[in-house]
Amino acid sequence: MRVSHSQWISPTPPPMPPPPRRGSRRSGSMSLEVAQPILVSTNEPVRACYKAFLAFSPQAGGSIVTLMRIGPSGSIDDVETIGSPDPSLAIMSQCVLAALRTRRFPGMGAPSLVSFPFSFRSGEISGQTVPMPTLPPPRPGEMQVPNPENITVRPWRPALIPASTPAHVMTRELVDAVVPDVQTLADTCYAATLVVNPAAEGDFTLRVAVEPSGNVNRLDITPAEFPSPMRDCVVTLGRQLHFHPSLTGAIVTLPVSLRRIEADASGASASSAPAPAAGGLMPVSR
Repeated sequence: MRVSHSQWISPTPPPMPPPPRRGSRRSGSMSLEVAQPILVSTNEPVRACYKAFLAFSPQAGGSIVTLMRIGPSGSIDDVETIGSPDPSLAIMSQCVLAALRTRRFPGMGAPSLVSFPFSFRSGEISGQTVPMPTLPPPRPGEMQVPNPENITVRPWRPALIPASTPAHVMTRELVDAVVPDVQTLADTCYAATLVVNPAAEGDFTLRVAVEPSGNVNRLDITPAEFPSPMRDCVVTLGRQLHFHPSLTGAIVTLPVSLRRIEADASGASASSAPAPAAGGLMPVSR
């Protein structure tokens, strides 16, 4: 099974900032008109962080506020969270900061201090609204850039509805029915992994012990040292897979190949296009 996903690339900044409109807010030489579109482009890789994170905490939501120190050349010299992120989002903060570090601003010839908030809502909770956080009073020279978008994501769930009548044995055709769910699972985890490690690629084998009920009894990844966060995400989500029930259960092995593709020039993610995966499946009955 091959899973491809675009690498998150920062949009190319304009060589010179546009002239500010009358009354625009500024911090040093950085204007809101220049900073906001570049920072808003981070919402897509941060969305990938959040979708993978929901595997561990499907109802987590809230806000994270970040503070960046932008060097004279336009690169981000330092980025951190400010205030207290919602406890349920704390472990996701490093992925959010990694996404911001890929942004590039036009060189202004002077350092800038910029804050930018993210607001998260899980699609698991209907009717929930998460307002943008109230930013603390700005530091001297800080420009506070508003984020016009809330990041709303539905947690990954398997789409397969298992048959109600158990088969006599687990067949190749029954295993093939699970392939689309394995592909979307791997893509969810791989998208977030590329935010933290843009060069991540590799091959692993998913070994699944399937109970007669079709539920996953045990799931392992080989090689055992396959890096996190991909490994932890796949193992966590993989326990939610559903197979068709059989009288015998089975041990199923699923080879997975991860390859990154280039994003377009705007930095947006191209559609993931996994190759046909049936040839990589080898169900083995117990």
